[in-house]
Amino acid sequence: MSKRLLTFSRAGHSFLFQYPVGREDEIVGRLIQLAEDPDCPMDWLDAATLSFQVAQYAASSPNEPLQASSDERS
Repeated sequence: MSKRLLTFSRAGHSFLFQYPVGREDEIVGRLIQLAEDPDCPMDWLDAATLSFQVAQYAASSPNEPLQASSDERS
């Protein structure tokens, strides 16, 4: 089974998510859990941005990893 890679960096924190193709719902669920966790630096805007990118990525070629950076929000 093919895997996808999603990376995200903001305010000195980096996140790396690897998930199997076709399991996008699971990674979005995990992003929600992280946004709900008060001990995690990921906020709801970060989770929404990443969820949108997961949806875009699902519609594109799995050959290139997605990378997101929101350092301008720090």
